[in-house]
Amino acid sequence: MKTVVSILVTFAASTLPSIAAACPACFGASDARTISAYYASTMLLSLMPFALIGGVILGVVLMRNRPPGGEDPAP
Repeated sequence: MKTVVSILVTFAASTLPSIAAACPACFGASDARTISAYYASTMLLSLMPFALIGGVILGVVLMRNRPPGGEDPAP
């Protein structure tokens, strides 16, 4: 099974050289759309920790503000 997977990976890498040559640091294809995509991905990865921390803080606040008893009141 490992042999089949390695053959498929090798075949995919050899038939798709544009994907294999894609490098965010080299700016080989430095048109405006590519550079804006690099900036967008950098911003997304930079802001992700703040979003995760904010989600944890929101979860803690919501857990603390639950009504006592652990169940929602009946409608």
